[in-house]
Amino acid sequence: MYSGRQDELSLHMRIPADKCYLGNALLTLEGICDHFSVSDDSRERIRNALEKALTGSIEVSYQKNPGLFDLKFSVFKDKLQITVEDFMLNEDTEDDGSGHLYPTQDQMRQKLTPVAVLTDGFKIIKEAGRNSCYSMQFNLVLVE
Repeated sequence: MYSGRQDELSLHMRIPADKCYLGNALLTLEGICDHFSVSDDSRERIRNALEKALTGSIEVSYQKNPGLFDLKFSVFKDKLQITVEDFMLNEDTEDDGSGHLYPTQDQMRQKLTPVAVLTDGFKIIKEAGRNSCYSMQFNLVLVE
């Protein structure tokens, strides 16, 4: 007999790649954690990972250029997966002085390495360029 949770969730949101909108993503995450009764320790770890990931992406790619984050939150059984895809909006990106118009793979990896250690599974789907995409997976510890 299966006694685990049987409800699932898939939620998509798009926000500007700007620090003032990070609260929207974190509030959405809080609502998901509340709904699924995620423990405080797990909740804090997931929140830290998401906040570091989005902040790192903004610092590498969106200080001078506008962009968007597409966030997909998926819960299946006792796992939460967050997929983050970001997009630069304008064609006229400014050179950062290094000769690179877009973030390099090394710059992205450097910003995302601290995030990977907070997850139970981390995968870079597309690195750098005009957009990047990565996925974070968390095993949920539920409050009884």
